[in-house]
Amino acid sequence: MSAKQRLALIMSFVWNAYSKPCPSDAREMLTLILLCVLITSTISVLLFVWMVLSLAYTYFVAGIVVGVSMCVMLVVLILAHPVRCVITVSMPTLGTKQGRKIILSTALLYTITSCVPNITHNVASSLHMLKCSAGNITHSVVRSSWVPNKALEDIRDKLAEIPSIESSDYFIKLESNVDVGAMEKRLSQVSESVREDLAMLHNSVGQISQISKKIIAVLFIMLMLSSSVVYVNNYLTHIKHDNVYQSRQLMEALQRVSGDVTLPMSYKKKLVKTSGVRMSTRELKRSLWGALTLLVYALMCGIMLGLDHFVYWSLQSLLAWASNIHQISATVHVRLSVSATYIGIFQHDIKDMHKQYPYTVPMLPPGCVPLLSAPERSTLTSICGFLAFGFFMLLGEVFASRLRRKVCASFYHRREEQRTQYLMWKILEKRDRPEGSDD
Repeated sequence: MSAKQRLALIMSFVWNAYSKPCPSDAREMLTLILLCVLITSTISVLLFVWMVLSLAYTYFVAGIVVGVSMCVMLVVLILAHPVRCVITVSMPTLGTKQGRKIILSTALLYTITSCVPNITHNVASSLHMLKCSAGNITHSVVRSSWVPNKALEDIRDKLAEIPSIESSDYFIKLESNVDVGAMEKRLSQVSESVREDLAMLHNSVGQISQISKKIIAVLFIMLMLSSSVVYVNNYLTHIKHDNVYQSRQLMEALQRVSGDVTLPMSYKKKLVKTSGVRMSTRELKRSLWGALTLLVYALMCGIMLGLDHFVYWSLQSLLAWASNIHQISATVHVRLSVSATYIGIFQHDIKDMHKQYPYTVPMLPPGCVPLLSAPERSTLTSICGFLAFGFFMLLGEVFASRLRRKVCASFYHRREEQRTQYLMWKILEKRDRPEGSDD
């Protein structure tokens, strides 16, 4: 016996031990327990990684959930034959519509949780830049009131140096009645309020994204398991459900009963070989609808990614334009000349003052220039990977659906025989009726 034949026998024994309602001996029982331990361990590890890395649970919470789930699942798998069938049918279900929904929904959620916080951060940084610039301009304008006050103070000092002028209190006084400290305090309060509002918005978006991700993940897992339960239940209770396959057992039954394996024309179009590549009309329509769904998800992900890039590049251009705005420079020139006239004829210059008082108002100080967060390339790569995986799942959906029937047939041999007998008699009845008559 070759190694290939020996491996085939071992795999057949292992599958029979797993799919039987009740093990026949201790060896099959041990094989069943080991298989159930392997399945529960694999599912538990995947669940733990998913809860920690994707759903942001703590290690402690994820460990408790995974540990309890593993113990319950192991006991149920060993004792309940229908549960083993449902869990096994769930594996190819990942390649069907429900599994594709999980992948596409994960892609969309990943897009939202990556792009929305990044957009919020960039918009908040731009608003902070505008607020910082406006506050700095206001502060500079208020502070610039020292210029005329300093000029008048210098004029008074210069006049005080003239002995004949005893007092200069009658000169105009320019005073600033603005409470600079109160204004700075008010600006700081407004700035802090805006910063808190933006931080609250950012945190709310993150929390909503995480909660939505957890809820949708639970709903889709329940939907996937319920889909498997419904399929197994329909397989056992409705003899017509998914009974459109040209199996080897059907052809052998036709040969044994009638000696002729020729199929009527209507059944040649209706029946599908379980290992063939030809698709029925129903399978083709389902694939086209799945392609349309994939296109819609791809468009939504593309819109979110495009919006993230558009906001980033728009704000980056705005920041570059604002950085090129020069500061406002001004200079106050003061020229004072004091002269005296003797006997109405002789003129003599007593004092002369010429000073300049420059000041600047910076439009965008370096401290107000924010650092924008560029869209991550890993996000685009991950989304493209999710969508590509969904596309390949769409191509294999037909074969995954056929695999579900094979799994149910291996778990329930007697029911598969009844379904085969029903389909065989329908074919024989069709032979006795003219083509075009109803089934």
